[in-house]
Amino acid sequence: MFRKSRRFVGYNLVFLAFGVFALLIMVITSVLYSNRTQTYAADALTAARLDALLLKYQSDLVDAETSLRGYQLVRREDYLAPYRDALAEIPGDAKAIRDNTAAFSRPEIAPALIDELFRLGEAKLALVRGTLETLRAGDTDAAAMMSASDRGKVAMDAVRAKVDQVQRVAESIRTRQADNMREASSTLTTLIALGVGMIVTLAVAATLFIVRHMRELDQAREALVEINTNLEERVRSRTEGVLRANDELQRYAYIVSHDLRAPLVNIMGFISELETSTNLLKQFVEKSGADRADPALAEVFDATDADIPEALGFIRSSMNRMDNLINEILKLSRAGRRILEPSAIKTTDLIQTCIDAIRQRFDDAGAGVTIQGALPNVVTDRAALEQIFSNLLDNAAKYLTNDRPGRIEVRGKTRGGYAVFEVEDNGRGVAPTDHERIFDLFRRAGVQDRPGDGIGLAHTRALARRLGGDVTVESDGSSGTTFTVSIARDLGALLRSETT
Repeated sequence: MFRKSRRFVGYNLVFLAFGVFALLIMVITSVLYSNRTQTYAADALTAARLDALLLKYQSDLVDAETSLRGYQLVRREDYLAPYRDALAEIPGDAKAIRDNTAAFSRPEIAPALIDELFRLGEAKLALVRGTLETLRAGDTDAAAMMSASDRGKVAMDAVRAKVDQVQRVAESIRTRQADNMREASSTLTTLIALGVGMIVTLAVAATLFIVRHMRELDQAREALVEINTNLEERVRSRTEGVLRANDELQRYAYIVSHDLRAPLVNIMGFISELETSTNLLKQFVEKSGADRADPALAEVFDATDADIPEALGFIRSSMNRMDNLINEILKLSRAGRRILEPSAIKTTDLIQTCIDAIRQRFDDAGAGVTIQGALPNVVTDRAALEQIFSNLLDNAAKYLTNDRPGRIEVRGKTRGGYAVFEVEDNGRGVAPTDHERIFDLFRRAGVQDRPGDGIGLAHTRALARRLGGDVTVESDGSSGTTFTVSIARDLGALLRSETT
């Protein structure tokens, strides 16, 4: 599933990269062809303006000549108004023509061609001015002869021919750039269509791939739900089996311990009888007057004085140890079957009570016990928590060493839904290979020079687990030991969640 997820992410990154590439190409192409189209449009518009300006320039020359002919006929100054207007506008027309000729994106019309046009225009204006000046000088015949000559017509025809030549060039520019605009637009449309097609294809492919992946995820989710359901059933079944086995084991331990106590009591009773009988036999031997120096009677005196009392002492000691073990087993059985009663507990006060209860042991060992900082309060079973800390504190005091002053510290913190406590001592420690062994029932680690049955830590871990946590140990085997106890901060809520 992890490999499929990585493949899914990889394919989507590829689709995304291709999509970004396609968009980038579309943007670059659009900008490039947009700039080209603008250039083509500007040239076409310039050519159209130039064509209009050439016509206006030619029209102004014609207006000047026509105005002169009207004045020549009627001799009225108002007939010269078009002439004066033409003279005023022609310089502006010439400048506009030059500006538009220079505005093309590349040189299209030779400046010499424009200069020739204006030279011909100036020649035509010179003829008009000369005729007007002749009229105003009063020489009407000369003016008539100038008007009747072909010089004005030839000059105007030359101007028209030059205007037509420039217009043809401008028209070719406008036509070519219009064709370029259509070609650029068509190319841009094709490229955009290809880009859109690529993006649509990528989108469809990505969608199909995502749908396929989602279908696989749904199938995997359904399989996982089925596995979890089966797992929950198996866990529930096994948990119920473990609980039944645990209940049966506790009942078995209780029954065995209870049944062992009866013969144990009988054995201890018979030991008392044997001790009484041994005392009577010893008194009888002493009163019999037998000679202790007699080798034949030495073994009898040894038996009554030492052997039988020593054997009975060993038997009684073993019976006492067995009685203690039976009591501990009964205690474990009752603790396992006892119903937990969660209540709000001030942990600092509870641990202080545990310390005060075994204060004499700490004083005898010369150990100092401290509670570091504020301990987290909990909602849990008081009796079980007292037993846990009593066992750990008693264990810490038991295994202190004589080569350094004893020190025991208790501290705590919260971690999520758990309260975590540490009981640290500077005693002789626990070897790393024995970190789990010390929690086994009737198992002890290290030198067996201290009293104990190997039950306390097993009982402590069992209680901690019933309170929703656990007990672990850390030690290097020489400089001390730290027992870490974790329990549920709210045992009541935990038990309610387990019942639902």
